[in-house]
Amino acid sequence: MIRVGSQLTFCSPERILRRSVVQLDEKNIITGIFSLDDGNVETAQTLFYDGIVSPGIVSLKQAMPVEGISGHLKDYEYYDFSVIPSEIVLLKTDKPLILDFGTNSTDRINTLLPYLTEALKAYSIFEIIAACTYFPALIMGQTAGLTVNGSSGILLWENVDLIEKKLLATTQIREMN
Repeated sequence: MIRVGSQLTFCSPERILRRSVVQLDEKNIITGIFSLDDGNVETAQTLFYDGIVSPGIVSLKQAMPVEGISGHLKDYEYYDFSVIPSEIVLLKTDKPLILDFGTNSTDRINTLLPYLTEALKAYSIFEIIAACTYFPALIMGQTAGLTVNGSSGILLWENVDLIEKKLLATTQIREMN
């Protein structure tokens, strides 16, 4: 079993928890999400980190044929960043954002994030996290977000501006399980 605690935990766009612990079993099944303020979680053997805990990255392009993706995207603002264009312009709309890196490799995504910081400045870090974890999982019919009894990779978003809730050029994603 592993317990990961942080200042913020992104369960879903509607459920962002402060000072929480996510507990996973050996099969990466979430067995609990606990508030540190309630005092009902044993803090021994809990790994504490600065940043935001979130579910794992989901790439539609990696999981579905290209023609299968387009039929699901009419209600979303979709950007394919499997290859970084020379000029990046993102127009914020009322539609939820989806960022597709063409991979779920944190090493590859970490090399791309500094190039996207300026283009994503109109979005909060929570919109960005939802764009590459929550909304793609919904389209794929997977469990979206962090839920008890759900199976998910756990990520830590480090070097995030937690005051302004913004992505920084130094933001990095780390796998926690």
